[in-house]
Amino acid sequence: MANNHQQNFLIKTLRSSLKRNLEFQSLIEELSTKFDLEFSIESSDGNLLIGSSSNFPKSYQLSENGTIYGTLHSSGPQGQILANLVKFLISKEIEKKGIGIEVLGLYREINMIYNFSEKISEKIDHKSIAETALNEAQQIIDITHGSVFILEHETEQVLQTARLGHNPNPEKSIENQTPILKELILKGTSLIVPQSAIKTNSALNHLKAVMYAPLKVKNRTLGLIVLGNENEKEFTAAELKLLTTIALQSAAAIESALLYEKGLREAREREEAIRTVHAASQKFVPNQFIKSLGKENITEVNLGDQVERDVTVMFVDIRGFTTLSENMSPTENFLFINAFNKRMGPIVRKNEGFIMQYLGDGFMAIFPKGAQNALMASIHMQIDLKEYNRERESKKRKPVKIGIGMQNGKLIMGITGDVERMDAAIISDTVNTAARIEGLSKYYGVNILLTDLCMRNITDKENFHFRYLGPVRVQGKLKPIELYECIDGDDKKLFNHKLKTMNTFKQAMDLYFKREFAMAAVTFQKIVKKNSEDKVAKLFLNKAAQLITQEIAEDWQGIDYMDSK
Repeated sequence: MANNHQQNFLIKTLRSSLKRNLEFQSLIEELSTKFDLEFSIESSDGNLLIGSSSNFPKSYQLSENGTIYGTLHSSGPQGQILANLVKFLISKEIEKKGIGIEVLGLYREINMIYNFSEKISEKIDHKSIAETALNEAQQIIDITHGSVFILEHETEQVLQTARLGHNPNPEKSIENQTPILKELILKGTSLIVPQSAIKTNSALNHLKAVMYAPLKVKNRTLGLIVLGNENEKEFTAAELKLLTTIALQSAAAIESALLYEKGLREAREREEAIRTVHAASQKFVPNQFIKSLGKENITEVNLGDQVERDVTVMFVDIRGFTTLSENMSPTENFLFINAFNKRMGPIVRKNEGFIMQYLGDGFMAIFPKGAQNALMASIHMQIDLKEYNRERESKKRKPVKIGIGMQNGKLIMGITGDVERMDAAIISDTVNTAARIEGLSKYYGVNILLTDLCMRNITDKENFHFRYLGPVRVQGKLKPIELYECIDGDDKKLFNHKLKTMNTFKQAMDLYFKREFAMAAVTFQKIVKKNSEDKVAKLFLNKAAQLITQEIAEDWQGIDYMDSK
């Protein structure tokens, strides 16, 4: 197989050189003219590449490292010189291609490192990171199987975090292999497993090739990535190097995720106290809600009262709430949330909205008069937050950031429950969509995110500044939603940057949706170079860069598909 592959490669090189390389052709023609020599060149697969006949008295084989790829037929013995020239020129072409392949390999490795770093930076749990590592490995290395193992140092157990390919009995295999896996993890070295070792290991004998690399962070090894192929193959040193690179990048991300998950577990008790407080607060109905039902006070409300309204729903989320609260007691957590809500609540009310529900690390607000009021409230909240953070900084406390998402549409507001326990309720798909939009504000890295329905509802758009972010289809929705970023609540430096690059950003987005990804990437790069904090430009730069090398479906419209809430 290897000889056939080499022969085909040489034939292809000969054919392309004779057809496309003018310098190559000129040298051969000049030499044949000088010798007054008639000749033809025939590839080893029987195709005549130059000349009209192979019926000449002299024939000379064309070969490279023992592999014959053609024959030069000539009218005289000077054909040997001509054949030597062809072989020399072909060998030079092969050298050039080899250098090109080597350069391409280096670019591939650099590109892989960059893309993989971007992918795992979006993951927050160690299982997703492990799965991403295996998927990345499968794209760049010829494998059919893979596993990521983590050693729990407290229990001395080896756990399989992610798996690729079919294993007849994975649980039993891991149980039987725990001692050797633990030994390999603690040893912390990379290796291509010899064929003899694969054949004698019952857990690996369904594979024909195996290699592994440790998940190493500084001087500590967290686990192991094992890759295999069920077909005949020999892993190369270059492939082992790629696996080692993936393992090193994954290890730091997995360690961070494990620490985060540990902190999350420890924070549950504190957060549970906050949930209890907010569960109690849900017994109180906002006065604006009562007025929306056409009632003056809560004593006039009856079970089943309801009204349909066209409103704007806003969700506000405190970014990194777990990190902020992990060093607080439940009481301190409550005081922090209460201080935050005391600042934000009046802003919502001032803009003729009301907070329908507190969510622990944020709240949901309703604006009966529409998106204009909701947007003004969003901007004022972001501005007020800067003042709040200056106060926190003076007390050596971490700054607070919030993300805001909103959607415009119809909903039912009413009183539900039973005669002993009534509650204010809203029923609408608008609420679910608004919650998704707030979640997407994290993905895009923006402070204020709104939909096209909100944009249509704003009466004086000229008083605000927006950037179009394209269509997205959220979980549970069939139709895509057009998204816009409002930059008016950004920090002054970032706002000025986005304002100055507004036209450039629009040009980049136009190029992106026209599928001119290379030019789009270049244009987005100009924006990112001016301010690396422009997360939206950075996101679309990465998207455009990835799409350059991908096959795009004919019906591609640039829609982002969000499968998670």
